[in-house]
Amino acid sequence: MSEATDEQDDAYSTAVLSRLLRQALQNDPELREELASVLSAASTVTITASGERSIAAQHIGTAITDDGHTPPRV
Repeated sequence: MSEATDEQDDAYSTAVLSRLLRQALQNDPELREELASVLSAASTVTITASGERSIAAQHIGTAITDDGHTPPRV
């Protein structure tokens, strides 16, 4: 793991971490199962907007509810 923290560029660190993760997943079936479980559970998103002019989203940029605000210039 110390190889990934060497003072190299981000691409190098990403490649090293990718290789280490691949090796760990190949060598540890329990880790594979646990990671698969965590990742599948994380894919569920529930969003609720409640009330007048409420806004809800998973990813949102500028939101205008037409309450007197001027939209930003593009």
